[in-house]
Amino acid sequence: MKHPLVAILEDFQNILGLCPHCGEFFRLTDIAISYQGRPRRTFLDGMEAEEDRLDRAEDRFEERKEEIREAARERGRRQLPRLLKKAEPIFSCRGFFPQDAKALFDPIDFIVFDGMNRKQRIDRVVLLDGPSDGREREKVQRSVERSVHAGNYEWRTVRVGKDGRVESK
Repeated sequence: MKHPLVAILEDFQNILGLCPHCGEFFRLTDIAISYQGRPRRTFLDGMEAEEDRLDRAEDRFEERKEEIREAARERGRRQLPRLLKKAEPIFSCRGFFPQDAKALFDPIDFIVFDGMNRKQRIDRVVLLDGPSDGREREKVQRSVERSVHAGNYEWRTVRVGKDGRVESK
């Protein structure tokens, strides 16, 4: 059984017309429809135009991507001193240089490599955490403190080779 649309298109071959200009007969399937003006826009026209606009914007972005990334990195470098000044009281009132602190946030807020930037040598490593905001955080803080006081920590150097092999010393 034929699809109904196929049957309709085949029936269009049987519909004849008479050209008002030359007087010849023609089949409905032979005509080429043309407009004197522009046809009305459909939703598909709008979607295609939007797709073209997005493609052009994506191409412009791809051309500028590395430039945008470098500008963002530079903005971050310029903002870092200002952000460190905001955080500075947290560290300076405890005698730490802000650039010696590295953010962890979990399970503790900061690890401070005291002396790293001022003296080019680390005098001590300090685990620095803010006040607990709940029982779970307090349990973790006490656990870290007990481990440090009990000496339950160690230093390991792990090297990963270019081939992906891991060496531990």
